[in-house]
Amino acid sequence: MEKQEKQNSNNSTESIRSHHEPVPLTRAIFLALICKTPSITGYELMNLVPEIMNNRISFKSGTLYSELRRLENMGLVSSEQSSTGRKQRKYKITSTGKDTLKKISKQVRDRIQFILTPLISLIDSLEI
Repeated sequence: MEKQEKQNSNNSTESIRSHHEPVPLTRAIFLALICKTPSITGYELMNLVPEIMNNRISFKSGTLYSELRRLENMGLVSSEQSSTGRKQRKYKITSTGKDTLKKISKQVRDRIQFILTPLISLIDSLEI
């Protein structure tokens, strides 16, 4: 019984902690777009982000390519360099990347439900 209470306490603590950790939105954007468009190049991805995000978000090439390298080093995406024509790298999401994307999606949904919606309600109730 005591062991189960401790486990429930640990799960609750982890849940609370996860609501306060930053959500890697850039990572989520890239993973989602790579998943949606397999074999996408960095250049295509850079042009697709503003289109999908209603021109509210764009990334400079340095940010984009360093994040793609980071995603690849983390095993979330894989890349292949084309052997014909221009030397372009094409990116694909890995199964680990898909799992990570699902976890990020859950984090975002939980933030909306448990933090942002109550916060908006509180602010809306204030007479300011």
